[in-house]
Amino acid sequence: MKPVGVLLAVGVLVLSIGQMGFSQYGPHPPAPQPAPSTPTVQPQAGDVKTELKTAITHAGYSADADAMSSVQQHLGHTLNCIEGTKGRNFNQSWGHVCQGQGNGILVDLKATQGGPALMLVAEQADSLAVAGLKSKDLAETKNAAKGVGALLTVVADNLK
Repeated sequence: MKPVGVLLAVGVLVLSIGQMGFSQYGPHPPAPQPAPSTPTVQPQAGDVKTELKTAITHAGYSADADAMSSVQQHLGHTLNCIEGTKGRNFNQSWGHVCQGQGNGILVDLKATQGGPALMLVAEQADSLAVAGLKSKDLAETKNAAKGVGALLTVVADNLK
């Protein structure tokens, strides 16, 4: 008998034994069914991929702008997308370009498959955006925006 045939015969034998059960112990009673309950409502994650796309776009606008007011405005948009309306650095005066897309990248990432593993990168993007907005130097702020966009791209590219 060829090795494949032997493996096939062993597999069939194992399956047959598994279906026979352990009759020496008698029949098994049916497994108890869980009592009906009210379904638990899981918090719904926003569309974190859309939030990331919007935030990356605005980080790019910030990095490409020439006037400090535009650089800050678009970096502020990005920060608002990262933190959401309940974030400690959320500022409505910048505008909320991710409104309706979710609860903020940091919030929604936690509830997204594969998201928790990317939290450290997203948190670094958040910190860099805050630092960039505090800077009074145009080049520093633009570079911060580039860094934020790059970090958020890493998150987006590695999200399942």
